[in-house]
Amino acid sequence: MAGKKRLNCLKKRDLLNSNRADKSELIKLGQTYLQQGLISDCIDFFEKAEHFEELIQLKEKCADDGDYFLYRRLAKILQDPPSPEEWTHLGDKALDLGKLLFARLAFQQADNHEKAAQVEKLLQLHSQERNPVGNMLQ
Repeated sequence: MAGKKRLNCLKKRDLLNSNRADKSELIKLGQTYLQQGLISDCIDFFEKAEHFEELIQLKEKCADDGDYFLYRRLAKILQDPPSPEEWTHLGDKALDLGKLLFARLAFQQADNHEKAAQVEKLLQLHSQERNPVGNMLQ
């Protein structure tokens, strides 16, 4: 599929719902989607192929990318609930990358109320900067 168009949504759906899908084909498609930066689609194919080694690596990548939702999804697929330390790591990465909503959610998962409150303040400041007129009317 490298250099080819992506599967359309119907072909993707049919392939992911097929009981006869070839695991090696699913893995190749997953790798192609990964190379294209389409992580969610990549996860779909690796999950269907039960390609857990790659899913574990993706979980680590999503933590380093501060991607709360993909990380949580992978933790569920792998049946590997993150520890508070892992959530804090993800939150710190998300915060460093300016992903404030992801950081807040990760810190909440870690029960780190202090860091979650700090991020909440940053979110409020960011909101005020984006809408200065609306804030004056309150």
